[in-house]
Amino acid sequence: MTDTLTLAAPPAGQAQLDYATSGLDDLQLAHLRHIENLAGQADGDWSHMGNADPGQEWLDSYRYQLAMAAYTLGLAHLHRLPAAPCVFKPVYESLMRKMLRRDVWGYWKDTSQSGKFINPDLTELRSPWIDPVVKENIMYSGHLHAMAGLYAVLFNDDRYAQPGALSFTHAPIFWGMGPQKFEYDFQKLNDVIYWQMVESGWLGVPCEPNCVFLICNQYPMLGFRFHDLRHGSAIAEEATAAYKDAWARKGMLGKDGHFYYFWRVQQDNFFSVGRASSDAWLGAAMHAWNPEYVRAQYPRQSAEWFKRSEDGSVSLHAPTVAQAARVAAAEGGTPALLQDTAYRWTAPEFGYAAMWASELGDQEVLQGLLAHADRYMQPAMEKGGLYYPRQDASWDGDGNMIYMDPLTGNTLLAYARLNVPGGLMQLYRTPFDASHFMRPALTDMQPRVDVRRAVYSEEQGLLLTVGSRSPGPTRTRLTIGNVPAARAWSLWRDGVLAVTSRAAAVAAAGGDMVVEQRGDQLMIECTLPDASELRIQWE
Repeated sequence: MTDTLTLAAPPAGQAQLDYATSGLDDLQLAHLRHIENLAGQADGDWSHMGNADPGQEWLDSYRYQLAMAAYTLGLAHLHRLPAAPCVFKPVYESLMRKMLRRDVWGYWKDTSQSGKFINPDLTELRSPWIDPVVKENIMYSGHLHAMAGLYAVLFNDDRYAQPGALSFTHAPIFWGMGPQKFEYDFQKLNDVIYWQMVESGWLGVPCEPNCVFLICNQYPMLGFRFHDLRHGSAIAEEATAAYKDAWARKGMLGKDGHFYYFWRVQQDNFFSVGRASSDAWLGAAMHAWNPEYVRAQYPRQSAEWFKRSEDGSVSLHAPTVAQAARVAAAEGGTPALLQDTAYRWTAPEFGYAAMWASELGDQEVLQGLLAHADRYMQPAMEKGGLYYPRQDASWDGDGNMIYMDPLTGNTLLAYARLNVPGGLMQLYRTPFDASHFMRPALTDMQPRVDVRRAVYSEEQGLLLTVGSRSPGPTRTRLTIGNVPAARAWSLWRDGVLAVTSRAAAVAAAGGDMVVEQRGDQLMIECTLPDASELRIQWE
């Protein structure tokens, strides 16, 4: 397999423009709608997001679902709908608001005390603290850091860098001496994480006390890079070089060639779960800043995890099966175990694998994983949104993997389907530049409609494909920003010239349209059917 593995190269130039010009297919559009539906739920309503763990301690906890939803929005905006910030911005703000709720980070008061699993030499609990970002807990603070920075580079908006913009209020009704508030912002949080990295010798910040997870320390690297882009610092270069050097000395691969899961600081030993997530989640995130290293490991690592079926679908080997194959290969024999339906899946392995394949550009595996999910994991539609409902059972009667956790079902498969090869790497290296925010774009829509395409080029102008979310037509007002008042324009609807800046409606297609220029904004009021193509060209 290693010899024949083909990974798609990250797109650049025209190839990247082609993704946006192609727009969204039905499934990609429905994934975004589901994330919007989740973000729009009333605070405290976690419908479709609940898991079996009562303490928000497991891998599909709210913080991971919210963070992965935000990264999915970022990837979709940059690569798929670059000229439609209004599709993403209000949804992203709702995710940020939810990320700051005590429901999401309140577990830290107990976790800060440590425990025997994460520190076997512990003799007594530590004194707890409530502030969820002041020390350790990079599994939460690292994502919040990356999310706040990503918002700024996506929307040219530094609202989370304002004093107190990232604040945590702890105000239980029947406990404590009164409300406590911990005030942070993107800059302050960046500094807190940076100095913990320095103190660790760049081996990373613990998630839980005494435990440095390799994966969770990848997301602050994104945050450092976004900070550099917004504030002119040079932290990411220092951080990635120092982190790479520190782990080159310590070693992040076990003897079996797979990434360690976490490092226990006090005992100076590693813990490995022997699951695909050690490679997949880490590889998908680290590819953003260390692609050569990740791509070098992928063929060998992925060969052990992916299970191919004759129909072209792809799922995962149970870790027990992968281990048996590893032992057989070392001994030059035949694996004693080819299938293990007694194995119980408990973590988002399938979703991490899809992320990994999408970022590495392994299109055959990615499409096979998505095909398996669509065939065996009961995709569902609700309010126009696509998701895969939670399923705690691991296998069906025919031995097909059917386990589905909320993180995979709500966001990870959406992430994989909306990403492009090297998509996170491009988001890290070359997100929107200053010129992007000066180009015409769809900046508002009232009421919200479905946007399948939104891309601008000097040659084609602004191309939008928009449609009603209702069974019938919808009357909406679209706002196009960054439109110079002195520049003449022509608006085409479904290939027919409808309105120009010099005349009223030119053809019947424009008969229901009301277009008005207000400063540097073009307001278009129209009735939309299922889908309509609008193209605005400027002279």
